[in-house]
Amino acid sequence: MFESQDQDCVFMETHMNPKRRQHMVLECIPLPRELGDMAPIYFKKAIMECDEEWAMNKKVVDLSSKDIRHAVPRGLPYFSVDFGLQGGFAHVIEN
Repeated sequence: MFESQDQDCVFMETHMNPKRRQHMVLECIPLPRELGDMAPIYFKKAIMECDEEWAMNKKVVDLSSKDIRHAVPRGLPYFSVDFGLQGGFAHVIEN
């Protein structure tokens, strides 16, 4: 759909409170292709800079070779971003 308009899509997923079984938020954001090519770099940098120094979990989980269900421990809130065929990143939200 967006390819015919020369655009890329970035998919962002936020799952904040799995213990209360609240639903996740999934967003699809169309970007011009030149911005879409740079999006993985920007998101990885932002995720690396956002967390506390003494975090218990990895800051960035690479999703290029695994699914979000196998990358983030069950029951933890998380944020993930996916770049289509390029894979994506996940981050466990600790506070």
